[in-house]
Amino acid sequence: MQDVCSVVEAHLDDMDFNVEKLCKAIHMSTSQLYRKMEAVAGISAVRLIRLLRLNRAKQLLQNPQLSITHVAFKTGFGDPAYFARVFKKEFGISPLKWRHAYLRNKRSLNRKKL
Repeated sequence: MQDVCSVVEAHLDDMDFNVEKLCKAIHMSTSQLYRKMEAVAGISAVRLIRLLRLNRAKQLLQNPQLSITHVAFKTGFGDPAYFARVFKKEFGISPLKWRHAYLRNKRSLNRKKL
């Protein structure tokens, strides 16, 4: 599982990276990968790739200097609108609103430390 995650993370910004390319990188057939992913993680390889991309997007969204479009492209989404839909479906909040909430919470925590 660590090998799979490492390969995916190394290709997060590659819009063309998909399950077939993942299989080639780890020297496994598509059907083998799907069986192992379901057994070990309980999710499909497609879902794993998407979750790793979205979690990386959350990290990038913490930087207010990066546009939502830039974050979408840096995480392998070729269409920022599609990125926003997938993000909202997964986390229940749009990327922009997530960023605002994160920055608000960060400022609030910084004030409490003072």
